Amino acid sequence: MLTIKPVRRKMVFKISGPENNTISARINKLLESYELSDCSFLISGKIFKAHKLILGITSPVFEAMFYGPLSSNDAIIITDIEPNIFQTLLNYIYTDSIKIKSVEEAYDLLYVSRKYMLEYLTEACAAYLIRHINIDNVISILNYPDYMQDKEVVSCALRLFGKHAEYLFQEHTQSINPVCMQIIVQSNEMNITEKDLIKHVFEWTSYYCEQNDIKNTLVNRREVLDKNGIFKHLRFYSLSPNDMKEVINYNDNLLNTYEVEDIEKFDISAMTVNEKILGSLDNKFIPRKTISFQWEICQRTPIRSEPPIIINLNNTTVQTRININETVAISSLNVPSRMTSVIEYVNPVAKLYNEQFTITIFSEAENSIVRKMQFKKNVEYDSLIDITFDKPVILKKNHNYKITFTWPYANYCPHYYAVQTRDKCYMNGIIKFLFEDIFRLACDGGSFLRGLKYSL
Repeated sequence: MLTIKPVRRKMVFKISGPENNTISARINKLLESYELSDCSFLISGKIFKAHKLILGITSPVFEAMFYGPLSSNDAIIITDIEPNIFQTLLNYIYTDSIKIKSVEEAYDLLYVSRKYMLEYLTEACAAYLIRHINIDNVISILNYPDYMQDKEVVSCALRLFGKHAEYLFQEHTQSINPVCMQIIVQSNEMNITEKDLIKHVFEWTSYYCEQNDIKNTLVNRREVLDKNGIFKHLRFYSLSPNDMKEVINYNDNLLNTYEVEDIEKFDISAMTVNEKILGSLDNKFIPRKTISFQWEICQRTPIRSEPPIIINLNNTTVQTRININETVAISSLNVPSRMTSVIEYVNPVAKLYNEQFTITIFSEAENSIVRKMQFKKNVEYDSLIDITFDKPVILKKNHNYKITFTWPYANYCPHYYAVQTRDKCYMNGIIKFLFEDIFRLACDGGSFLRGLKYSL
């Protein structure tokens, strides 16, 4: 029920009522009820009714469509937009808010926002894409055609691909399309050697021919690289003589004989000053730069103290299962060092000891060892050990991985490690780690794996 309250001194009447009586609520109601609608759109057999004034004041394209010299009262047929995307567009226009549900929807809306010149919607779509780029979808994002792309989105995606280039080429080469490959090879920063990049690109042409029913010949595969502007961005002249020999002897080598001879004759040390300046402007002479990782720390919070973990002839392994909701790169693990024994405690000189164990990361989903390394180093008693891998380990989203620490059987004396039971869940923004400490005996307890460093 509406009430009218007089406002003193200013003699102005203020109308108060339910929230759904605001101007925004009334406009939103027009979208739902189609009241006073005066235009319609036909998309894939579905009719959408709307209001010229509301559309016109939002988009200059709609303004010209309804109030320009070529305006018409006929239903407007749209063939390049899906009904659900157009409905989302109308929702945005009438409510001034947008809820994007997926990367695919963001790209569809990005196209629509540009078609109808809706700058804020364009920015919202680009911001969503940048927030949701990850190792799993970065190739899909770079696969989108140029007319649907956003420069900032491509830049962020390309940098992420460059960080994980070695893994992505090994695991997902078949998913890369020519648009994506051209963007990749033009990049000046990539964590992969030029030799390996060239070999992956040569291998990719074979997949491309098979996927597109092209006869898989060396001539056709080379043509794929030339027609798509990919070959010219490979930096053969930056290769060392040994790397060049490896490329030439590679089974999928696509270099012509005269190209091989030309590259082998090239000697950058013999270039004149002017030639060096000229060459510095041509990327084919310059090795690509590597990209540094920004590592985040995942530290499990202690909950309660537990008896020490005892490593002896009857117990030589400690295990932790880990599951992550996003694909990440892991650079190091953090575990406790050995406790000082009574003998070592009274001997102030004995502050260091030689720690030895093997770390194995096993993928239960793929039934394979992802990484195995020996750790052997002098460390302090009663301290923490950072176990750093020689190169990042990629752990895939929603896969179970078992991390096992194994001590050599030669250690006959028992060793003690101070532990606490630590939380099973770690969350930071969009990422979530789940930990499960696996015990050989029911009476065992504690978390040997304290934490790790990761990068998205």
